[in-house]
Amino acid sequence: MTAALSRKCLLPLLLLSVLVMTGCNGRQKTSKDFDKAVAPTPAAVQTPAPAAIQTPAQAPAPTAAASTEAVAAKPAAAPVAAVTQTAPATPQADDYAETPYKPTPDPLYYWNKTWFKFNDLFYSGLMRPFAKGYAFVVPKQVRSGLTNAYQNFIFPIRFLNALLQLDFKKASKEFGRFMINSTLGIGGLVDVAKADPNLAPGNEDFGQTLGRWGVGDGFYIVWPLLGPSTARDTIGMAGDAAANPLTWIFGPWSIYGDDNPWYWSYIIKGADVFNNLPNKLESYDAVVKPAVDPYTAVKDAYIQYRRNAVSQ
Repeated sequence: MTAALSRKCLLPLLLLSVLVMTGCNGRQKTSKDFDKAVAPTPAAVQTPAPAAIQTPAQAPAPTAAASTEAVAAKPAAAPVAAVTQTAPATPQADDYAETPYKPTPDPLYYWNKTWFKFNDLFYSGLMRPFAKGYAFVVPKQVRSGLTNAYQNFIFPIRFLNALLQLDFKKASKEFGRFMINSTLGIGGLVDVAKADPNLAPGNEDFGQTLGRWGVGDGFYIVWPLLGPSTARDTIGMAGDAAANPLTWIFGPWSIYGDDNPWYWSYIIKGADVFNNLPNKLESYDAVVKPAVDPYTAVKDAYIQYRRNAVSQ
């Protein structure tokens, strides 16, 4: 009986012990889960939670005070102004209005094109072999000496045109070059004066003088054998002929009277052209060979060259 009573007492005690242990374990687990949920994770500490995105309907309407604060807090536009002030200025159309390009009229196009082809065939085709042979036989120093002598001989053209342009500095330079080269340069064969930068060779002519007086280019014209020109420069050639000493030696007012060997004037001029032909052909090829339209290329090059000569 005692044993039976002992078993009856042990059974409730065992049940009570089981309940107590089960409750402690459940409480311990719940406490750990709570601590784990409340404790901040490393990611939560390093990266703040993004603010909730509100739609326009959910966003609260700004009050007057908030609007005033927003206007007051708005940054000034000074940086934009600073950038605008420091930005490089864009060239305007007026910057180029001082020197507009004016194309030269070409009313004699068919005449000019015909004689351009003729001159091209004559100089670049027929005379090229002779020019190459001449350059091969005659040294460059000799050819330069002949050119120097002829240019020294016709110095009155440059001297008188400088006076007509009222450019006395150029006139004095031309006179000084003539005196130095005629004496120290053995009659002009050696250009001694060019050693002085202040006595560089000039190229004044009556066409430039007319340009300095305000006469425009006029229309473009190509002459047989003489090459490209303009109405103004054609008139200028007549003025240069009047100032050329050859005109007074072999021309209508020749000192020889009735026995005037007038052809010598053309022989000397032609010899000078032929003497310079090798160099002229090189310049001509530099313009014509890369050009799609050789006629237009030569025309534009000549007009630009003459305009630069007038402006200098």
